[in-house]
Amino acid sequence: MRMNRSLVFCLLLTACATTPREPASVAEAYARALEEGRVEDAFALTIGGPEEEAAFLERYSDAGARSTRAADVRAGASLLEARAPSLTVAQSPQGWRVVEARPADVPRAALRQFIDSVEARDWNAAWSQLAGPLRARYTPERLREDFERDPLARERLRRARLALNTHVRIGAGEAVFPLGDERAVRLVLEEGEYRIAALE
Repeated sequence: MRMNRSLVFCLLLTACATTPREPASVAEAYARALEEGRVEDAFALTIGGPEEEAAFLERYSDAGARSTRAADVRAGASLLEARAPSLTVAQSPQGWRVVEARPADVPRAALRQFIDSVEARDWNAAWSQLAGPLRARYTPERLREDFERDPLARERLRRARLALNTHVRIGAGEAVFPLGDERAVRLVLEEGEYRIAALE
């Protein structure tokens, strides 16, 4: 009986040791899995559902894409933030610290991040910042194609950036940036993160 308990205790310790717990260790485990070609293990470290797995595996079947993504993840790890609707924590030289912010700052930061991703042509990041129904409808490649084909896309993005300076209406599970003429940028809460639901 004692041996069984010891074995269970060792297994629990091993599980705890191998499961990344802090954002930086999750990011490093994700980058390492991509570099080593363990794409399924990398996907297991995302919040993607089963319907997103095939697109993820296809996107990172290419070694160059995996290497680029791993480098990007590592470059961003020193600037990590973790966000919830009423809380942002950021990595600092002293460890994780709370960022004192107004509630409106959280959806504003999420919208700014999306706009920056699109302007940088980082379609994987932009796609990951879309709300679930839009992620299901798009792939990063299709998002790029639609943006490049739509003559009004740049104008929508310009208006969305202007909306960053407007008042944000925060309701139950959503944040709305009015654009005038009954148009708005709308973000919805999904799993504690604000994601883009509509640009007008």
